Amino acid sequence: MIFTYKVCSVLNKLTHISTLIMNRFVKKNKEESLAILREYLTTEQSKNAICRKYGLDRNWVTRKLITFAISDKKGGVPMKKLPYNVSPEKNYRDSERDALIRRIRELEVELRETEMARDAYDEMIRLAERCYNIPIRKKSAAK
Repeated sequence: MIFTYKVCSVLNKLTHISTLIMNRFVKKNKEESLAILREYLTTEQSKNAICRKYGLDRNWVTRKLITFAISDKKGGVPMKKLPYNVSPEKNYRDSERDALIRRIRELEVELRETEMARDAYDEMIRLAERCYNIPIRKKSAAK
């Protein structure tokens, strides 16, 4: 009985480890990837925390930021705790500032996505004009 218990325990561990490893290499579609990146950029969580949360490879966030040409967070979470003599009014202003910074990050991500979409549409129009010899863009003629 003891022998089978050890074997089952080892098999369970191996199965668990293999599922964890396989989950790390499961490809995410574009929407899932952008949602995870948006969460990383708009929250104070680190890259490693996001990767652990979703069971991803530890360099996944960095690779996707490069893939989607998104700049990383500026600064980071300060390592020191705030001193105890900080007034509540200052904390309120800081939380307002943090909310505004998060909103700016969200808008920057949204802007990059729309710029990428615009570039893709321009490229599609350029290819269609070249392949089919049809002028798609409207030419402004002086009347």
